[in-house]
Amino acid sequence: MHFRPFERIPKEFQFAVHETAGIESTEIRRLATQQTVPAVRKRRGNGYKGKEFRRNAPSFSYPSLQATRRNKIEAMAPSPLTAQDDAGKGTSTVSTYVGDLNYQHQTLSKSSAEKLHRQMALSRASECVLWSQPAMSFYQALRACQQNLKVAPSDLAIGLYEGSASVRTFLTANVTTPYTVSFFDLSQTGPVVFEIPEGGIYGVANNAWQQPTKEINSGLAEKVLMVGPGQSVPQGFDGEVVQTSTFVNLLFYRVLGVGPEAEKLKRAVKAYKLADAQKSPQTMFIPFTPGPNDPIALNSIPADFGFWELLNEMIQKEPMADRDRFFYAWLRDLGIKKGEPFLPTDEQKQILTEGLKVGLAMAQACSFDSVFPAAVYQSKDSGWEWVLGGLDPAQDLDTHTMYNERTAYTYEAVSISKSMISQIEGRGSGYLGAYYDAEGNAFMGEFSYTLHLEPDVPAVNFWSVTVYEIATRVVIKNETGKADISSRSEGLQTNPDGSVDLFFGPTPPAAAAAAGVANWVQTNPGQSWFAYFRAYGPKKAFFEATYKMNKITRIK
Repeated sequence: MHFRPFERIPKEFQFAVHETAGIESTEIRRLATQQTVPAVRKRRGNGYKGKEFRRNAPSFSYPSLQATRRNKIEAMAPSPLTAQDDAGKGTSTVSTYVGDLNYQHQTLSKSSAEKLHRQMALSRASECVLWSQPAMSFYQALRACQQNLKVAPSDLAIGLYEGSASVRTFLTANVTTPYTVSFFDLSQTGPVVFEIPEGGIYGVANNAWQQPTKEINSGLAEKVLMVGPGQSVPQGFDGEVVQTSTFVNLLFYRVLGVGPEAEKLKRAVKAYKLADAQKSPQTMFIPFTPGPNDPIALNSIPADFGFWELLNEMIQKEPMADRDRFFYAWLRDLGIKKGEPFLPTDEQKQILTEGLKVGLAMAQACSFDSVFPAAVYQSKDSGWEWVLGGLDPAQDLDTHTMYNERTAYTYEAVSISKSMISQIEGRGSGYLGAYYDAEGNAFMGEFSYTLHLEPDVPAVNFWSVTVYEIATRVVIKNETGKADISSRSEGLQTNPDGSVDLFFGPTPPAAAAAAGVANWVQTNPGQSWFAYFRAYGPKKAFFEATYKMNKITRIK
């Protein structure tokens, strides 16, 4: 190829040189100056002008430029970087994180291409597990509540849960405070009305993605209408209308107090279908009081193929959020298609089953070994993490959706409200989680552990430490029927300086026996566990992480 000096190189050649071969323009100039160029390089006005200069200037070639370009393009081929040609057959192997990939010259072999297709399907199945955690948790909670309370899908019921056995229904529930919970499906009930009385009632309404749609914390009387996707809003409703983006929703509230007055206030809430508003409907309150051996349906999402059947149920029922289009595309390739029956092939079943295993393991890694800087309490060496891990309850921010943070939280917990991230002293609550002991090992039920709480725990109302099963993330079930220790625990023993020593293990260690069994939670051999520390009405020392939390240490 020949060009005259200072002649513009054609665009297609410029692209090939600059973009494909990566040769800088300075290198072009250097190569050009190595050629023998007659002394015709004169400034304009000094012998040659314009077209006359370009017409009369001699041409020269770029042999070294062509060779450099060719060599650099050849260097881009993957196979020479990792393997030698197989005996001159033109085949080579590249080592990658998915294993070896085989090439014929620069073309991927058919077997390696098929391997990558399968790998993409597995990866996407696992990502769909992470993506769907919030909704799967709510859909499973709806099922569990309907089963435990023995109500129909079209019923609007408020469940009353109190004590370890009762709140065991829900992920990482607190056993020191009664729960008042209504999961409902607006596609079955139609729009529903909640009337909140004046007084100390605190709670939240969430959509199926566990995003708050209504905060309940004003202390004032409120009337709220919940309307689902596509449902019409009546004219002249004398209250607040909340148009939710999903059909499955939650209303959760608690009364911070004890005694007859608190019980009266709890049952003063009214809940009814809008269609029944003119019939003076009675609110359906149902206490859930299982016996020691009664089966309890759990909020924990299925760890078997039932997960995908539950996800298909959600896909068919709920409208697709625009942010989720890629996940719906991936699910189509895996056999879950909106508007069509779920009839996976044997190969799809295998991919979904394997993808679920890895997806749930990834979710646990996100929850229990957090990489979010905002999850750190004091330091990475404290042994405790903020449970919310920096999650904004809204989840969908201006620049991104908090995908990893919401996965981490909703794997181990259920329901989100703004009060959980409140920074006002004495308001709301604060949550810390401990998942590994002082040596970085899992908490194992056959061993004994201790936690030393320093004096002056920064909580206006009370503090608690609760033990949960890893496999289900619900309160531990043991022979004692006790899953937590709190500042409200009867018989709690404190040290002379105001500190408290807590113990965890299959039997009370000697130190626990001296302190009293009120300071001990029984664990089960063969079962790993984790713990939450809660501060209700947290003080500034908790928000600012100046209160020292010690690691849970194994007793040897």
